[in-house]
Amino acid sequence: MTLPAPLAMLLILGGALIPGVLALSLWGRRFDGDALDFTFAGLSIGLLAFGWLALILAEIGRFSISALGLVWVVTVLALVSVRFSSRRRAGNWPHLVLDRRECAVLVVWALAASWLFFRPHEFVIGGADAGVYVNLGANIAREGSILIQDETVAGLDPALVPALLRAMPPGEAAPYYLLPGFYITGAPPGLVTPQFYPLHPVWQAIGYALGGVRVALLLTPLWAWLGCLAVYMTVRRLWGRKIGLLALAGLTMTALQVWFARYPTSEMLTQYLLWTAMWTWIAWADGRQPRGLWAALSGVALGQVLLTRIDSYVLLLLPLLAGLWLLGTRRGRRADFWLFGCVALLTVHSLAHGMLESAPYFFQQFRYGSGVVARSRALPLGLALLAGAGLAVMVTWALRPGWRHRSIVLALRLRQWLVIAAAVLLALLALYAYFLRPYLGQATVSAYWYGGGQIFQWDHENFVRLGWYLGPLGLALSVAGACWILVKECNRRTVFLLGAGLFFSLFYLWRIQANPHQVYAMRRYVPIVLPFFVVSAAFLLGRLLTARRTWVRWLSAGLTLIWMLGILSSARGFVSQVDYRGVIAQLDRLNTDLVPRSVLIFNDVAPVGAGDMVGTPLRFLYGHDVFTVRDPKALDPGRFAQAVRRWQADGRTVYWASVPGGSPWPGGMNELNTPRSYEIDSTVLENTYEHKPSALSEVRWHLDIAPVR
Repeated sequence: MTLPAPLAMLLILGGALIPGVLALSLWGRRFDGDALDFTFAGLSIGLLAFGWLALILAEIGRFSISALGLVWVVTVLALVSVRFSSRRRAGNWPHLVLDRRECAVLVVWALAASWLFFRPHEFVIGGADAGVYVNLGANIAREGSILIQDETVAGLDPALVPALLRAMPPGEAAPYYLLPGFYITGAPPGLVTPQFYPLHPVWQAIGYALGGVRVALLLTPLWAWLGCLAVYMTVRRLWGRKIGLLALAGLTMTALQVWFARYPTSEMLTQYLLWTAMWTWIAWADGRQPRGLWAALSGVALGQVLLTRIDSYVLLLLPLLAGLWLLGTRRGRRADFWLFGCVALLTVHSLAHGMLESAPYFFQQFRYGSGVVARSRALPLGLALLAGAGLAVMVTWALRPGWRHRSIVLALRLRQWLVIAAAVLLALLALYAYFLRPYLGQATVSAYWYGGGQIFQWDHENFVRLGWYLGPLGLALSVAGACWILVKECNRRTVFLLGAGLFFSLFYLWRIQANPHQVYAMRRYVPIVLPFFVVSAAFLLGRLLTARRTWVRWLSAGLTLIWMLGILSSARGFVSQVDYRGVIAQLDRLNTDLVPRSVLIFNDVAPVGAGDMVGTPLRFLYGHDVFTVRDPKALDPGRFAQAVRRWQADGRTVYWASVPGGSPWPGGMNELNTPRSYEIDSTVLENTYEHKPSALSEVRWHLDIAPVR
């Protein structure tokens, strides 16, 4: 089944919205919200439920679009039967109010955002995270499983393994990888374990199953579109529509939001899930009805963040602290269990998946995280003090119940001074990060990456570099707005926003360990830091726009205009450029000249070369087997010739794919037919290290592909 892209997108949205709205309508007039709340909550219910179901099916090797469709039909029929039963038929529909002006504004935004976002980069090549996600999603759709059992790898002569598989550095959890991001774990033979956490590629698998790779690429723009809307819903719930629309406009136009809306990695799905969890958290904290529903939605959305990104476990501090507060103040209710129960369930799922189906990636990332903590002096001390203080409070409350009331009263008395001190510290840190740290620090080399180069850390310029995309005025407004929120709006409704926003902002602005390419490193900011900065600036401007004094309102209007123009100016070049445009069509043409289920052997010995870049989609999008001669000196010509003859005896065509400067044909009894030349080329935004990218770079792979006789 291959659907046109617009129809596939409507099918995904409609397929989630229909059961979600039907389920939500079962609460009838108990639902506390307007039509927009009802629609977005219903859509979220459907997306969260079917995304989780698809993931579980992929984990057990039973993923298919027909299985999901069957579950959808059964679910909708069951909900319709319950909804229209005689007991619920009369007078139980929610009473919903629709603001037509708000709806009209959002329709205009939706059209503009669609034009900006739904032009994805054709990033299907290997060698980078984006290509790994897309190819993994396609493989899940084709094979039905996250783990890959590669029979060709399983049957590989052990003597050829050192030559045809890339050896991992000492201490890694896997001895080899077949292609970047696809580990060979060694047991059972031929088991390939993909990198990354799985929820985003599972959604890409849904897109691929509906409409091929082009629809799979559109899932990231869809999450960016919904992520912006989730930010709007959150700010709207906190401070009203005007500030919400300011935040929505600012975020939608930001260069980083536009760029990573087209870049098929997991940041945009994380943004949608995180801000949906925040929006429903506020509804739960406000005591909106049905309280259990809002609690469950927040718990599931937050829990699914843990199935999307491995660096998000620190978010568990939020429900932990909320649970301690409810326990200490005795304000908890039975409905609150849904929040903590859903978070706990999905946390267990996330950890189980990491240890069972993403073990090399899981243990590698936790070793890296422990290394960061070990190298830092302040971080372990701060964590130890925080843990010690929390343990002391819990023990004191357990042994001396009378201290609970006293400690709460003391905390409330000190609260205002504490938040003022935090705001002052935040402002001082911003001044230091912008004006002093760039000149006091220097770029450092911290590690080697799989490409063979070194990762240069420009952490001393992190805050300035974020200003390349928000503008200096944007940074100043964001910091001032965050300080205002801390001093005037710090409460149970904003604790999620402030806790997650400030923690990840301070952490990533301190250290952003990432691939050395500048724009690639900025993806760390997309889920929470970038929206938090935009929301903080919008809050400040919105408050000033409603000030009593006329000159303050005029000043705010001018600042708002300059802020918007600055964001638009920084987005120049990012809006028009689409990386790797035309690559899919070129790969399609190459694939049509190959016999199905062929074996391709590349001779590119570069750390990340054509065998990885072009070989990855040939393996996972088109179903060929791909090897690269990683170490020509370790290649035994006789054993290699035997392997080629064995593949040919199995009815498979073997191709030698050579690049200029690559290793020569190993020879043996087999000879090569006349090669056919292919050029795969396109343009990408430049890979810079020390300045904001603006120029375009050409990428080109020349291949001579010859059948082996």
